[in-house]
Amino acid sequence: MAKAPVRQRTLLSRELILDAAFRVVDADEANEITMSRLGNELGADPSAMYRHFRNKDELLLAMADVMLQESLGEYVEGAEPLENLRRMTWALRTSYLRRPGLARAVAWRFTGGEAEAASIRHMLRDMGALGYDEDQSIARVRALAEMTLGHISMTADALALPARAQIYELQMAQAYYTRPLQPLPAATESDPRGGHLKDGDQVFATMLEIFLAGLVAESRGTGAARRGSSSRRRGAAMAASRPVRGAAAKTPRSL
Repeated sequence: MAKAPVRQRTLLSRELILDAAFRVVDADEANEITMSRLGNELGADPSAMYRHFRNKDELLLAMADVMLQESLGEYVEGAEPLENLRRMTWALRTSYLRRPGLARAVAWRFTGGEAEAASIRHMLRDMGALGYDEDQSIARVRALAEMTLGHISMTADALALPARAQIYELQMAQAYYTRPLQPLPAATESDPRGGHLKDGDQVFATMLEIFLAGLVAESRGTGAARRGSSSRRRGAAMAASRPVRGAAAKTPRSL
């Protein structure tokens, strides 16, 4: 009697599992991953994944950090801090929305990974170059990051809808944001996914440019206030160092 073939044991590592996880996600329009599908992709028992990742959540966060690494790889640093902030946020948006199903699960999460830390360091440096101190830079970088990731999540949610629902959402956006209110346009959108990406990019561009313009205006005002405060301090110091004249300068007579 012939023996059943012995399944060859696959030597796994975090890198090998992550590579396979992205192959599984990229092969699925919904960008969903399960440990069983991942095991099939690797030719290994799904339970073997838990030697390298404590659970599926840890795997998803590691995948999110890979997407952040991709965005850093596509980010091209310029000479101006404002342009760098613009490029960083667009690179992040582009990377996440390649896999909107995965973005829905992780866009709102901290990854705790090196790519996330590197992205934040870049943005803090550029925010500081605009004239903000450390605490101010931290607050503004977090606001910019959450604005970006929040809109990524909204766009990803829209892209996860059935095509018919996506078309309806696009129709409503076209009808509502007009004055006077227009009737729903005909449902002729042949590429609702492309339509939502285009629509989302236009909205995000408006949000981002208003935010960046606000940073510039605020930093100029803060700089002027600092210069004024510094001038007042220098003036007070100079006044205190001048010799006192007049009656107040006379030596009081002894009683």
